[in-house]
Amino acid sequence: MTVLRGSSSISDPQGNLLFYSDGETIWNKNHEIMINGEGLFGDLGNTQSSIIIPKPNSTNTYYIFTTQKEEKSNPLVYPGIYHSEIEFSNTYPLGRVKFKNMRIANSTTNKITAVHHKNGEDIWVISYGSDSYQGVNDIFYATLITKDGVNRSPINSQIEHLKFNTSLPGEMKASPDGSKIALYNDGVIYLLNFNNETGELTKNKFTTIAEFVGGYSSYGLSFSPDSKLLYYSANYADRNGSSYRIMQLPLDHPDEYYKGEPIFITEPNRLSASINLGSDGKIYVAQVFYESLYDENDTYLGFEFLPIKTIGVINEPNKLGVAADYTHDVINLEDGFSFRGLPNFIQSYFRNRIVSENTCVTDTFHFSLDAYNPITAANWDFGDGNGFTSTDLNTSYQYATPGKYIVTCIVTINGTDIPFYKEIVVYPLPEVTPDQELIQCDINNDGVDYFNLFNIADKVVRNPINTNFIFYRNRTDAENNQNSIANPEAFENESNPQELFVRVISDKGCASITNFFIESKFVSLGNIDEMFTCDSSDQLNGDSNGAFDLREKRREIRQNFSLDNTNKIRFYPTLIDAQTTSNLLPEYFISPSTTIYVRVDNDLGCGGMEPISLTVNTAPIINLNDSYTICDIPSQHPPIILDGNSFNHRYEWKDENGNIISTNREYTLNTTGNFSLTAYRTENGIECSSDKEFTVINPDAAIFNQIIVDTETENNTIFVSLNGNSNYEFSLDNTSFFGNGLDYTFNNVNPGLRTIYVRDLNNCEPPIQTNVSVIGYQKFFTPNGDGNNDYWNVKGLDSTFFKSVKIIIFDRFGNIVHTITEFGTQGWDGTYNGKLLTSNSYWFKAEIVDLEDNHINESGNFSLVRK
Repeated sequence: MTVLRGSSSISDPQGNLLFYSDGETIWNKNHEIMINGEGLFGDLGNTQSSIIIPKPNSTNTYYIFTTQKEEKSNPLVYPGIYHSEIEFSNTYPLGRVKFKNMRIANSTTNKITAVHHKNGEDIWVISYGSDSYQGVNDIFYATLITKDGVNRSPINSQIEHLKFNTSLPGEMKASPDGSKIALYNDGVIYLLNFNNETGELTKNKFTTIAEFVGGYSSYGLSFSPDSKLLYYSANYADRNGSSYRIMQLPLDHPDEYYKGEPIFITEPNRLSASINLGSDGKIYVAQVFYESLYDENDTYLGFEFLPIKTIGVINEPNKLGVAADYTHDVINLEDGFSFRGLPNFIQSYFRNRIVSENTCVTDTFHFSLDAYNPITAANWDFGDGNGFTSTDLNTSYQYATPGKYIVTCIVTINGTDIPFYKEIVVYPLPEVTPDQELIQCDINNDGVDYFNLFNIADKVVRNPINTNFIFYRNRTDAENNQNSIANPEAFENESNPQELFVRVISDKGCASITNFFIESKFVSLGNIDEMFTCDSSDQLNGDSNGAFDLREKRREIRQNFSLDNTNKIRFYPTLIDAQTTSNLLPEYFISPSTTIYVRVDNDLGCGGMEPISLTVNTAPIINLNDSYTICDIPSQHPPIILDGNSFNHRYEWKDENGNIISTNREYTLNTTGNFSLTAYRTENGIECSSDKEFTVINPDAAIFNQIIVDTETENNTIFVSLNGNSNYEFSLDNTSFFGNGLDYTFNNVNPGLRTIYVRDLNNCEPPIQTNVSVIGYQKFFTPNGDGNNDYWNVKGLDSTFFKSVKIIIFDRFGNIVHTITEFGTQGWDGTYNGKLLTSNSYWFKAEIVDLEDNHINESGNFSLVRK
């Protein structure tokens, strides 16, 4: 059978398969279509297309309930809840469908679950949908199955604020104790109280797990065996990305908005799928990939399922958080595949369980039973082959050896023997080695030292990872777990040698006790040379810290004292740290001048401890500024001489390209740019350096602040003001300069384009200049071809200052004789249509637009003079 979503199956009390269905077809245990087993009115696209219910007090009659959400035309099938009856007999040992497709409710639904009645015999089948094909989904139907058959008048419950226009994919499950119903639809998990005596449902709480943008979307959900936790698989998305998660939600959490916590997170290529509780008390999680589909224009079309050959397992679903122990992709389905569904089943059957906790081999295991109906008898087999059994409903047993065991209890419920199974783990005790020694180096030979007792761990236990150690002065305290040593990281011995005891506790809480000895022995390595380094070795000059390569020191010590590789050489900041092996120094150690300690350990214990002096040489001193200013022409001023400091021994002055331009102590500034000084000093046999970068610049040039040209009077003037740091003089020809300050006014300026020149009176700043336009015109011109005054034009016009110009020249009769519209032309040559005009007076009208769209209108008259 291949089914993408819902299915159902059932076995006999011994776990042997009887039959299974996808909602449309029923197959028997031989994987053959059952007699009359085709054409059931179930919808293959439904989340839960069917569920199988054994008839109470009968071993040969079963009912299969199927869900149909939408009307079908071929064959004609109306939406609703249908049931069919299957019988087993000597005539039909593989079963046959006796009656088929009997409609219970005029409903549309794709969710269905089942749980036992409070009496433990009858069974409720609960579905959710509407009372008409086009109606809103707002009714729960609880159909009771008794020894007399199916009650065709279900109990209807309508819950306020629980209405769906569309029942979207998502499972509905009953809790094993029959007190709760949970369902997922369109971003919300609905938790309801179920009265398993009357069949009525009421609201418990509704938890929205979707968010405005992203959040959680789910499909499968399941209660824990003790009915206290709800699990759901989910796809999660937010602005930071997406993921696939297994979520745990405690039912007693007071916050209705609490979405639970993830017990597992992985890549977002998995799609939320079915979650089912199993008869072994574990929860199984279906797995399915999904792949997005796009057309040739990259338009999203949806997605398709891609099956996976594995499913996940929540091993301890009654425990909170990661202690629930989810294992991803742990069960290989071999020839099968996981799609989005797992078989639907009566949830109260999964209440049937053996209750016990894994513990240590020295502890007693306590077993109890939980079931949907009173248990009248029990027969235990503890799975270790020792033949010990018990008929108590609650019993105890102690295992002789650690390991995994399958505990079996044949339970009698309603006169039927049903096997319960549980895998338990008997944890071993830590394997310990007695009489080990922890040797400490006694520097002053007084027999008293500090010990880090945790250093015994590798000697008393083969693999101390995830193992705890508690230390005691005597065995009695260790056995009674009392009067433990309060400071095991820095324990000062009370005799030499001294016997101590340790309780070794595994990650499962199992403990073994053993003894060991601590002893202080005088051991000396001998003097160890100092270490020197430069202040700049830590890449931060002037902070008095240096970098010490302890790897080099380790190699030196190993060579000087002929220590082979079995000797561990480690470095510590203080003597007590070395004694207790605490605060191990890194191999690349940054520190100011100090004293550290080296400790050598061999197979016998401490092989010696010695101090090592670490010295950070004083950094070469450089007293230079970040920036210097020299005049534009340095040779005309006293030189600026930089001093590399007599404290240093060697000097390298470099330009911005790294070229050495001087090795003298002093350097004279004569050009601008970026420079550096590297100063060297030799101390304690090593040469150290310091670097300083600096910039040489010219003083800032003055800046033109305001230029005002006044041509309204016969005396054209130019007013100039500056922003600057000196006194300045001004010129229009770069030869004759005037003024002594930050501003100056030029008078009687001839019209035309003029250049203003400014220079510093101290001759230090660079000179500046700018162009200005002085608009004016000639009173006459003499176009006789002598190259002097042959053209007439309005002067001071240039595209640098103006957008457009239009000059119209008229004779005394108002006739236009010439027009000028371009900058840079010589002007009018005194002709009209190629003919020389006679001496006379002429008039002009000029329309000028500057760069800021200001309009300037000028007019006047002038004379043409021919000689």
